[in-house]
Amino acid sequence: MPTTDRSPAGMSKADEDGRAVNGIARLQTATHGVGRGQLRADDSDLARLERVGTRFVGCGLLAFSLLMAPVAVRTMHLTDLWWTVLSVVLVVGPAVALVAMSFRDEPGRLDWPVGACAVGYVLSTLLWFVAWRGVPDGTDRYTIWLIQFPSVAAIALVLIGRTRWAITHLVVATTLVHAANQIGLDGAVTPRELLSAPLTMALSGVFMAVAYATARNVRSLDTRRAATITAAAATAAMVARESERARFAAVIHDRVIAALLAVGVGKPDRRLAAQAASALAELDLGDERDSAEVPASLFAHRLQALADEVGDGVVVELRVVDNAVAYPAEAFTAISGAVGEALRNWRRHAGVGSRCVVDGELAGDAVSITVRDDGVGFDPTALGNERYGVAVGIRGRMEAVAGGSVDVAAAPGDGTRIHVGWRRS
Repeated sequence: MPTTDRSPAGMSKADEDGRAVNGIARLQTATHGVGRGQLRADDSDLARLERVGTRFVGCGLLAFSLLMAPVAVRTMHLTDLWWTVLSVVLVVGPAVALVAMSFRDEPGRLDWPVGACAVGYVLSTLLWFVAWRGVPDGTDRYTIWLIQFPSVAAIALVLIGRTRWAITHLVVATTLVHAANQIGLDGAVTPRELLSAPLTMALSGVFMAVAYATARNVRSLDTRRAATITAAAATAAMVARESERARFAAVIHDRVIAALLAVGVGKPDRRLAAQAASALAELDLGDERDSAEVPASLFAHRLQALADEVGDGVVVELRVVDNAVAYPAEAFTAISGAVGEALRNWRRHAGVGSRCVVDGELAGDAVSITVRDDGVGFDPTALGNERYGVAVGIRGRMEAVAGGSVDVAAAPGDGTRIHVGWRRS
């Protein structure tokens, strides 16, 4: 039969880990299982870069198309009419689709609109050679309106991780559009005139390199963020295990051992049975720690129940400012545990005939509880850290809570006074 490493109360490490990392695990899903070129529905840095970057590229295509509209109108006589209309559709249509996709909450994959922009540009340029009427026009600098932006779609390809396709598109599109422009001017292509194509590629390559470096750095940051989240989850799980073990150790010391030591010959006291049942209930994982806040009325009831468990001789005088006030569960657990430990120490060590008083106030933003007795007392400086009751059961509990405080005052023959408090941050 397979076995698992289990905590003192039977909780497996897997269960403890699950409780610790439940919230962190949701963050990890934002960085896993995403393919290149896919605009993710999460909020990662790479997704935002793809979304904003491709939107900028789409707007750039539309802006260049608008600026070159006069050239398209002026050079319509060089080609058949259908080419001008079709070229506008092939270039503007995908650009509009790309911009629209980048604004969607879950935009899905951006490959097809970016690819459509690249293919639309190249196809429009190729069709120019078919539509050209064969009459050169050397009176204008531009004879094809696509000449000004052959590399814009290539930048979008770099942003979605298609770098090789981006380089291919840059070379093909730039060469074709410069050749078409030269033919429109002189009726033929000359190597000398095509020198402008490599210059355009070099200038465009700078922008593509910047886009590539940016996307690579952002992808690296996302990867490191995922690793950091995973490490944080592991650390939180370890802390949760240690916290659970410390809690169970405290319950066993404070409640279970105390109940066993109180067992005597003869019929057991009904209060001892109630104490044992309470200890078993606290060992259950479904304790009051699962509640976000504890109302003042339940807080006062718990302190009274702790006094009743140790037997006669305890007077409880609590002032509750407002029963509707609620306190964090961790503060409630720490204070009630510390008060219970102080009461059990009084019962075991104060001596026969001593009396104990529990008084304090449950205010809106603070809790102040004092446990004092007139017993034999002790010397606090003579207690080492190995004394679990005071060092861990009282001081350790209160010092581990944000806003918690503790003060132990005692002297041989002069009783003991233990004050625990908590103040809301």
